[in-house]
Amino acid sequence: MTRILLADSQPVVVDMLCRQVASTPDLDVVAIAGTRAELLDRLGSARADVVVLGIGLDLVAGIAANAAVLVLGGSSREADIVVAMAAGAAGYVPRQARPDEVLTAIRVVARGELYAPADIAALVRGRRRGDRVDSFFPQLTPREQDVLELLVRNAGNAAIARHLGITVKTVRNHVSNILVKLPARSRTEAAWLAGERLRARPPAAMTNR
Repeated sequence: MTRILLADSQPVVVDMLCRQVASTPDLDVVAIAGTRAELLDRLGSARADVVVLGIGLDLVAGIAANAAVLVLGGSSREADIVVAMAAGAAGYVPRQARPDEVLTAIRVVARGELYAPADIAALVRGRRRGDRVDSFFPQLTPREQDVLELLVRNAGNAAIARHLGITVKTVRNHVSNILVKLPARSRTEAAWLAGERLRARPPAAMTNR
């Protein structure tokens, strides 16, 4: 049984999802929060496996340390999706998604995997190459480049593991390889080196000329 904390300010969304969950034998809503204050209170008392989060999105990183977070987003904008996933969210679905799609996403993140609808996943994968570190550190493998990007965003090992769909142990191995290849003495120094390279890149309008 997957225990769910459902946090959203729109009663119609909450009611719809609760009705859907009630008809499934493998999911159970153990707590509901309609405000940020209620969310903080429920987090302290409810033991949830998955938090479906439509409010208090700045709490993603803290919640992700204890439960899988499925963000119920208000938009499909690239910036919102990337920020949520980099902060540690295991999944992202728009609030207007069908209830059965949300239930599918809950099951996926409960298994420790990442979830995003096909169009959103393509959007995230299609980020501008100028925002990546691979052009600055070609000695890193693609996965190591992904990990380094998240280090730049101050993501911890657990958040990186959730975001990339890998284990924390694998993240540690990638970080160790990154430190050797850059080289850098610590993850903080590696993130600083990558951040400096990214900040020093020419504006996008110039690089496209």
